[in-house]
Amino acid sequence: MAGLIRAADTAPAASTAPAVTTPAATTPTAAGAATAATPASAAPAAASATPAPSPVPTKAKPDSAKAKPAKKLSKRAKAAADSTARADSLKAAASADSLKAAQAKASADSVRAAEIKAAADSVRADSARKAEARAKAVADSSRIAASADSIAADSAAAKSKKRKRIVRETTVNTIDELKGKYRSPKKAMFMSLIVPGLGQAYVGHNWFNYTRGATYFLTDVALAYGWHYYVRTRQDREISKYQAFADRNWRQAKYEDSVNAYKEKSATLNLHRESYCDFVQSTDTEKGKLLHGGCLDPKSSEYPSFKNEYDDSKDSADVVARLRAAFPNAQQFYELIGKENEFITGWNDAPAMKTDDSAWFAVDKDGNATKELATTPNQQAYIAMRAQANDYARMQAWFLGGMVLNHIVSAVDAAITARYHNKALYQTETSWYDKLHLDSRIAWDGLAPVPSVTASLTF
Repeated sequence: MAGLIRAADTAPAASTAPAVTTPAATTPTAAGAATAATPASAAPAAASATPAPSPVPTKAKPDSAKAKPAKKLSKRAKAAADSTARADSLKAAASADSLKAAQAKASADSVRAAEIKAAADSVRADSARKAEARAKAVADSSRIAASADSIAADSAAAKSKKRKRIVRETTVNTIDELKGKYRSPKKAMFMSLIVPGLGQAYVGHNWFNYTRGATYFLTDVALAYGWHYYVRTRQDREISKYQAFADRNWRQAKYEDSVNAYKEKSATLNLHRESYCDFVQSTDTEKGKLLHGGCLDPKSSEYPSFKNEYDDSKDSADVVARLRAAFPNAQQFYELIGKENEFITGWNDAPAMKTDDSAWFAVDKDGNATKELATTPNQQAYIAMRAQANDYARMQAWFLGGMVLNHIVSAVDAAITARYHNKALYQTETSWYDKLHLDSRIAWDGLAPVPSVTASLTF
């Protein structure tokens, strides 16, 4: 733009007017630049056509003044170009981003379509396999059914060839509410097993069932009462009776006197001495151990202490009973003194007797030992009382056994009763003539008819 302006300034005066208008028409646009160039190029042509007039001195403009508008125009053009380029760059970037987004979306859509297609293929394959399996199962079931029908047909044919007759006819009716309700045999059996007669009462329906139930129950009550009366009451009474008898009539002091008198023969004469000492003397204390040792060995220095400790010669029966109740094993003590011959010397009615170092024997009127073991009336009465107590103890097995048997029989009877009761609910009662069947036929003997009648009775 500066070059054009300089050309206009050096032009002749005739062309100054057009040249002067050029800067006024100059704009910052590219079109204005083209317009200003056009008179500049036409100036040489005009100069060649007309003679050049003498130059008119003009006042030259400084170069800095000319350059300022040009610089402003250049900066504006550059800014416009930069903004245009920036806009184009932003448009290109936006186009690239939109292209990338479109490509990513297309890729995602293609992947999703492939997954959907694969899932659809898998579902179709599964459906095909299931259909094939169902078809196979139907075919197998058809073959099995055909085989079963064939086997059934063969079996029916074989049975029909073997025999053709009705074995039994059963008529099943609905439950007759007038005959009662269904009763479980298991429940009835369990109830009678716990309480005899309770299962029969559960079945009920008629007086016979109630009567049997009452009988089983009363039998159990009677057995329980007998057990308590004979085994508990009478036995305890007899035990107390023979123990009190022994407390009155058998004394340890009298027995220990005979032991002390024959202490040299104690090893053979008193064979149950160790058991006697264990039943009488405890060993929980040091004194008890010493007394127990003296009881075992009548020849020891501790024996006199033991003998004095149990000297009951002057004690009453009540005092003796209290002392013996404190023995370590009083029950076995009372059994021992009545059962063994070596303790006969403790009875207060013991007769004259002799020993052969192993037992006590009775003597005759001349004082000679006999072959019979010595006895006393009190000892025999004591033995009889103990035998009666033992008889009561043995009765326990009979009472308990009878109670167990009564429970079992009542339980079985209750189950059978419930079964027949339920059977009567479903079956009709028929008389004997309803079970009688008549079959008549006519056979021909040549030209003569021969009638026959067959009767059968079913059960």
